[in-house]
Order: sequence, then structure tokens, then C-alpha cells
Amino acid sequence: MKNTMIKYLFTVLLLIVGLCPNANGQAYKSLEKAKSSKELNDSTSIIYGLFIQRLGFTSGGFPQEIRLQNIVTQTVYTFNVKATMKSSKENTFCYYIKPGMYKILSYYWTQSKWYGGVMHEESIFKDIDTSTKDYQKAIKRGEVDINKLSSYYIEIRPKSVYYLGTWHFNTGLVSFSDEKISLDEKLKKKFSDIDFENAITTLPE
Repeated sequence: MKNTMIKYLFTVLLLIVGLCPNANGQAYKSLEKAKSSKELNDSTSIIYGLFIQRLGFTSGGFPQEIRLQNIVTQTVYTFNVKATMKSSKENTFCYYIKPGMYKILSYYWTQSKWYGGVMHEESIFKDIDTSTKDYQKAIKRGEVDINKLSSYYIEIRPKSVYYLGTWHFNTGLVSFSDEKISLDEKLKKKFSDIDFENAITTLPE
């Protein structure tokens, strides 16, 4: 009972932390879950895809998030890729988003422990595994200049539905693949008011 209560308190704490400002004093903005293509307009589009998370059942009941940054406004947006109290290895996501050019900033996840959980936020770059101890040591020693690392970018235009692919984050070296046909069949049953068939395929690159 005591351990269960501790885990509950840690989960609440994580939800609070997710609403706090980032290191630059700027609050993260949460994306709203999409429900219908009727909401599309000059300032609203839809993104969707499938996310394969790092931990599976060992993630406990902790949520996981992806953070995107608009490269023009510098605004950071966050959206859940694993809901609280869920442990599925694969999870779909579908959100409204403002048009613009975005880079994938980081992956935020929590490893379940007996006392609650250990939080991790990994910066995401091409061909770089930032989850390793060697990478962390290299950063501390000043051997890695993150300004010279390549990020993944996503361009979103107005009034459109975008399929962003399957996000393979089950390992530190992330990748993306196109499995639109199978995912569309699955999502049509849940989101009957979203036009997945005519969605634009745009994998992060």
C-alpha cells in the first residue's frame, strides 16, 4: 500500500513538472487531441502516427511525451505518445497543430522504479544515440557541440492532415518508417471524422 501511494504521488508530480517552464523560462504548450477534419483551417492542421516507446510494460503508469519546437517562433509544443496508466509498447497519436516548420526537440520518459520513477529527457538528433553514458560524458567534457548535430524536421502546412509515420523510439538511435495503410485502417474505426485516406505522408527528415 505504501509503495502504491508513493508511485501515485510521483505520477502526480510528473504531471505537474510537465506544465512547468523549460530552461529558458518558456512554458511548454500541450497539443490538443484531434477529433475531426472539420476543424482544419489556415491556423490548424492535424498530425498522426504510431509511436513505439522505449520501455513497454516496465514503463509502469507514467506518461511519455515528444517535444517539438517551432523554429521560427521558438515555441515548444508537447504531446503524449503514451498515456498515463498505460503500458502498451505501441501507441497511436493524433493531434491538432499550427502550421509551421518544427524540429523534434526531445523525448521525455520515465523509468518505473520501486520508489516511483526516474525521469529522462533525451535530445533527438540524426544518427546519434543520446541515451548512452558515453554521450553524456562527452557532453560534460565538451567533446560534443550539439549546435553541429543534425535535427529531424517536420513541415506542416495549413488545412492539412499529415501522416508522420511509425516512430521507432524503442532504442536510443531513433528512426521512422512508412506504414500508413495499416495504421489508417486501424484509426478509421476510432476517428471516423478525420480524412486519413487523403493525408499527406511526411516522415521527419
